[in-house]
Amino acid sequence: MAIKSKELANLLGVSTATMSLVLNHKQGISDELRSSLLSRIREMGYGYMIKETPEAEVGGGAAAAKNIAYIILSDHQEEGDEGAFFPPVIEGAEREARHLGYHFSIIHMYDEKAGRLRDSIGKDQYAGMIVYADVMSAALKKELDSTEIPYVMLDCYDPDVKASSVTVNNRQGVYAAVRYLLEKGHREIGYVSSGTPRSSLVERKRCFSYACEDLGVEMRPEWNIVTDSLGQKAQDYLEGLWKGGVRPPSALLVENDVLALSVYRALKSAGYTVPEDVSVIGFDGRSICSIMEPTLTTMRIPRRLLGRTLIMLLHGKIDMRSRSMEEVAVRLEMNAELVEMASVRKLPEPLKEKRVD
Repeated sequence: MAIKSKELANLLGVSTATMSLVLNHKQGISDELRSSLLSRIREMGYGYMIKETPEAEVGGGAAAAKNIAYIILSDHQEEGDEGAFFPPVIEGAEREARHLGYHFSIIHMYDEKAGRLRDSIGKDQYAGMIVYADVMSAALKKELDSTEIPYVMLDCYDPDVKASSVTVNNRQGVYAAVRYLLEKGHREIGYVSSGTPRSSLVERKRCFSYACEDLGVEMRPEWNIVTDSLGQKAQDYLEGLWKGGVRPPSALLVENDVLALSVYRALKSAGYTVPEDVSVIGFDGRSICSIMEPTLTTMRIPRRLLGRTLIMLLHGKIDMRSRSMEEVAVRLEMNAELVEMASVRKLPEPLKEKRVD
């Protein structure tokens, strides 16, 4: 005769919560108590109530390897609000990891070389890794492969290196931003980048050139600006440029929202007003956009979804590894969404000459 877990808990003299932990192989009780209860349940003939596949086994891995490491290998020390890009990604990744039964750990290795990975990360400790680095290279891939742990790269991609990654669709996002400015009547469009050698940002700058060529926008060297810095140094460079006689275009697409703040301040110092004189679009969709004056139009990246997708892709790789399936490098791209605020002005249409018959 079938019995309910509550009734079984009463027979064994434990709480229904404890019984749930035992039957579903969840943590929260001692191994000794768990073993004792499981034995008694089977002896009583109720072994069919015990979940067949323990949650401690994900994709065939053992309980000791039921951890995912989020590893930061970046050497670039970020300024201002730059670091604000990552918490939503981490939050999304952690939620999805917990949903799938993994524990989630963050490991910072800013000042260490990738060669320390094999000493710091044991294959018996982690089922998989999410890895953030400025640039993907053959040397880094070799080091990551040597850990024998499945991994996925975060917003870091190199077409010549076969490594799975989840990245921002820079081509789609930049193209959408340039087309939006054209629809607003702008024909003079420039780009401001920091010069940071991060693969995603380098790609974003290249995508601007592609978008301009495809959409018929003239690219002038003085409007394709590289500050070679961030924060106050970037602002000082831009001020010197525009105060020194270089006229800014009617619209600027900026590498990210943080650098857009430096653009705002430099334009104001040089005597220009946003958006009356110069329209500005940022990229990433950070919280800073809504408190800038005027509020910043931006290309928003769904960062929490990006984090969840990282874990889903990694989970699939862990499962494939456990079944000795062939692993193929995959790149998933997250599209950016235009968020209209107050930093872009629609230009008046030029007056058409009247035809004289």
